[in-house]
Amino acid sequence: MDSILQFLTKFWAGFDTLSSGRKISVVLITLVSAAAIGLMVYFTNQVDYRVLFSNLSVEDAGSIVGKLNEKKIPYKVSSSGNVVSVPAEKVSELRLELAAAGLPQGSGVGFEIFDNKTLGATEFEQQLNYRRALQGELARTINGLDEIQSSRVHIALPKDSLFSDQQKRPTASVTLRLKSGKTIRTPQIEGIVHLVASSIEGMHPEDVMVVDSKGTILSAAQHENKLSKLTSSQVDFQRNTEKDLAGRIQSMLENVVGKGKAVVRVTAELDFRVTEKTEESYDAEAPVVRSVQRNTEKVNAVGKTGTVSDTPEKETLDEVVNYEINKVVNKTVMPVGETKKLSIAVLVDGTYKKNDKGEEIYQPRTKNEIETIEDLVRKSAGINAQRGDQIVVTNMPFRKVETEEVETPTLKERVETFTPIFSYLAIAGVVIFILLFIVRPLIKSVMRAAPVPVGQLPGARLPASIPGATGAEQYAQQVALAQQGAEGRALTETEIARELARADSKQFADILRNWIK
Repeated sequence: MDSILQFLTKFWAGFDTLSSGRKISVVLITLVSAAAIGLMVYFTNQVDYRVLFSNLSVEDAGSIVGKLNEKKIPYKVSSSGNVVSVPAEKVSELRLELAAAGLPQGSGVGFEIFDNKTLGATEFEQQLNYRRALQGELARTINGLDEIQSSRVHIALPKDSLFSDQQKRPTASVTLRLKSGKTIRTPQIEGIVHLVASSIEGMHPEDVMVVDSKGTILSAAQHENKLSKLTSSQVDFQRNTEKDLAGRIQSMLENVVGKGKAVVRVTAELDFRVTEKTEESYDAEAPVVRSVQRNTEKVNAVGKTGTVSDTPEKETLDEVVNYEINKVVNKTVMPVGETKKLSIAVLVDGTYKKNDKGEEIYQPRTKNEIETIEDLVRKSAGINAQRGDQIVVTNMPFRKVETEEVETPTLKERVETFTPIFSYLAIAGVVIFILLFIVRPLIKSVMRAAPVPVGQLPGARLPASIPGATGAEQYAQQVALAQQGAEGRALTETEIARELARADSKQFADILRNWIK
């Protein structure tokens, strides 16, 4: 404690000797340094909040906040009310717990509306609840798409009619709100349409209308000509055919020329026309019996009386046979997507040999090797010269850098792992910097301005009087002479006090009296 008091006393004495401008500077630097350290510690010790759920409906946000209040877990809600954040270390745990509790449920109600049975519910109320539940379940399913922020489904169920020809089909409309910067593709719209139509009995895909939040009709393509809808599927089929054929050829060539030393590109022209072929053939040499007509004639010699008659009765049998020429009718539906023409381009790398200097020199492949490769490709791809198929094999130098894809953590994941360590290191660095480069030089500057303590004055007997000086000036000169010292021996505080009192007891008493006051 004595050392601390002596340090504070000396520091205050040095501070008191500074000018007004330097005093203000010292105070400002001290306050700024203390504030910087305090702010660093404050912000570092703040809880790191992460998003628990986003794009929530008002009902889901209220239910989630209620659960968090029950568990006494701190949380933050965005200004729009659709984002809930919790401490980072509790995000995964809370998501699992809330999912087990059925949260978030999504917009609207689902089939859980029937969990609470109400006595005395009419058939109309049951039908209305069923429609609400079906709309809510469909909306939740549609919201599961990555591009969809929210959706609403409206279903119109007509009343049952006694006559089937008067029964109307149910219809539905779907409103989609897309996420910012997201677009929805035509296959996804078709999927939504078929999802809704398949979930409601008696509904057809053309009975479903899909619009976005701006009122643009997205399902208009469903009512267009079916031939235009086949365009995208035809392109996909053509690309898959080309990709499959190129992959088979390239894998075969790489086993011959080496991994990464062959590149294959295939262009296929396909016929997507739907054709029906009917053939009728006749065979005149192999007739077929069409119909037979027979007339039989019989002779009866016995009369009606039972005696033999001289004029017997005759019965005539006539037979007429009609023949039909043999005819065969064949009706054939030609396959869709039949190959009309193939064009294959193959790029093959050469070989590399080292010279005397150890440098690799490219060696092109021979003509026989190129012909062998071309023959392999022709047979594996089923090239047909009659339909105009083409194949080109080119030998050029190239190197393919093989890289193995290894799943490595992203930069964000690495930084998040060491974020707590970085925060504490940053605090320690800032504190050390402030102490070494701001506080320490400041203290040294103030201490240098402080007067030397009495205990550090070298011992020497002071003269009783100094010519040419009286009062405070003489006493100050006595202190200066005591600092110079003649014997070079360090005196204690008591000895120096005695020497000063002996030199001028009256002046010493006045100073001591002022110190006490």
